[in-house]
Amino acid sequence: MTTLKLYYAPGACSRVPLNALEELGLAFEEHPLALMRGEQRQPSYLSINSKGKVPALQIGDRVLTENAAILYYLATQYPEGRLLPNLDDPIGRSQGLGDLVWCGSALHPMARQILLPQLFTGGETGPVRESALAAFKPIAAQISERISGGRWWYGDQWSILDVYLCWILGLAQLGGASDAKSETLSDYIGRTRSRPSFQRALAREEAAVTRCQIPMPPGAKL
Repeated sequence: MTTLKLYYAPGACSRVPLNALEELGLAFEEHPLALMRGEQRQPSYLSINSKGKVPALQIGDRVLTENAAILYYLATQYPEGRLLPNLDDPIGRSQGLGDLVWCGSALHPMARQILLPQLFTGGETGPVRESALAAFKPIAAQISERISGGRWWYGDQWSILDVYLCWILGLAQLGGASDAKSETLSDYIGRTRSRPSFQRALAREEAAVTRCQIPMPPGAKL
């Protein structure tokens, strides 16, 4: 059996593939990194992922990086886990991939601009944050409309995209985005976090923080 190794950081977007592995019930080795100590930039990790970011999923002697690629691989390699819907349809599969890419390439950077605008400018942070907040407003409304009434992003079926969206919403909430704090979206986050696979992933993160003495950013909560 091919060995799976997940390199992740507690609280980071790598929580999403961690949740995916727990949902699938796969055996894997976990390798937590302390981002605030710069472990993602150490030669030992750069030899795994030269981008110096998490997550990275090592499959035997090969490595996947970027959430969209990792999650799409897991969803299509283990379709019985139903991480994404419509996997038997080429267009349906591609739509799921498109949604994962949307989260990683558009929504994730937007939420980071809300929370940490200083990373995106050498000058005034206000314009960066205000622009991101304005762009996030219709996104929050779109998500609210799709998941209202106890639904998930794909309707009645939970998917790993719900975990990714809720991680992004949590980042925006931490950055003070009022549009991410509605009752509908807070309920959505609560439903996602209450699922058993999420709780198992969270327990792994909490154990890693304690075991490896991983510092967390001020105000950050797992």
